[in-house]
Amino acid sequence: MSLYHYYRPTQHSLFNELMRDFTGIDRLNKSSSEITNTDEKFAINLNVSQFKPENLKINLEGRTLTIQGDEEVKNEHGYSKKSFSRVILLPEDVDVSAVASNLSEDGKLAIEAPKKEVVQGRSIEIQRKEAERGESNSVSIFSFTL
Repeated sequence: MSLYHYYRPTQHSLFNELMRDFTGIDRLNKSSSEITNTDEKFAINLNVSQFKPENLKINLEGRTLTIQGDEEVKNEHGYSKKSFSRVILLPEDVDVSAVASNLSEDGKLAIEAPKKEVVQGRSIEIQRKEAERGESNSVSIFSFTL
């Protein structure tokens, strides 16, 4: 009876290590972000634990929020680079001047912005303006010559 059918040892290779890096990036892309949009605030939570804080960038241009991570990794087998980018268009009712971010010790990036105070509609009363009644003292006379 052979155990080879049930036991297949993995070989260590550069290709396997690169694929391990890619699966880590894939995990970052799949379920590591959460967006919350309520009446009070707009919030984004990202797991960026695979990146050093100095390799993260957040940029806000108008209502376009860009979050980027870029990191180079060197090991005994070579060199690899991992990166991600998220571009999010903030809702119109977000106060873009109050966007703030926070990075926790365990690599959770939180970006929040309060919503602008919504101006409630109101009814506007129509005022009636009385026309001034003045009598005109001028008389116009037309004369035609044929």
